[in-house]
Amino acid sequence: MVADLPKRVDWDQGRLADMVARIEEAGDDPAEYVDLAYRVPERKYAAWPEAIRQGFEPARSVRPGTLKVEILAQGADQ
Repeated sequence: MVADLPKRVDWDQGRLADMVARIEEAGDDPAEYVDLAYRVPERKYAAWPEAIRQGFEPARSVRPGTLKVEILAQGADQ
């Protein structure tokens, strides 16, 4: 039997933001230490006023998600 339990590391986003600010204040480039990324949850995007969405539209691309296929027996309750 072989078991594999990889580690999963989570970072406190608020504390990371504070550290990035401190690095910038010291005159260093935070990109040398951390990867920075911006994300917009789709539900928030959908709730924005049209004028705001139009401004962000050039930065948005939609890709297909993971295909989920389910095979059901004929006559099975749905």
